[in-house]
Amino acid sequence: MAFIGVGVIILCLAWAIALAVCVVLSRCEGSVTHLRVAVFAFASLLTVALWAKFEHDQERKLELKNEIIYDYSVVGRIAVLAVTGLVLLLGVFSVFSFHVTVPRTASRLPPWNTEFL
Repeated sequence: MAFIGVGVIILCLAWAIALAVCVVLSRCEGSVTHLRVAVFAFASLLTVALWAKFEHDQERKLELKNEIIYDYSVVGRIAVLAVTGLVLLLGVFSVFSFHVTVPRTASRLPPWNTEFL
């Protein structure tokens, strides 16, 4: 089994927390709902930073030796990231289908002139 590093676990936790916070903030009212953009931006920034660090570490390891290195632990990390991305897409789809596209109908108001009749 491939070793899953701390960065992948941090990414999974960050995106899970970001998704939960976005769902909670979607139920709030007022200008608080605009914090969803900041939460999403922070999670994206963390993902890019960890991805760049991972790529930089891999390049540095390859530069140290003049031989071909096969790193099979990348397969497990990419599988975890793929599953996390799939769950994220399913979560976004479920939020869209259950909260955004809910039909809104007007309720019937009682007649306002009943006391005059």
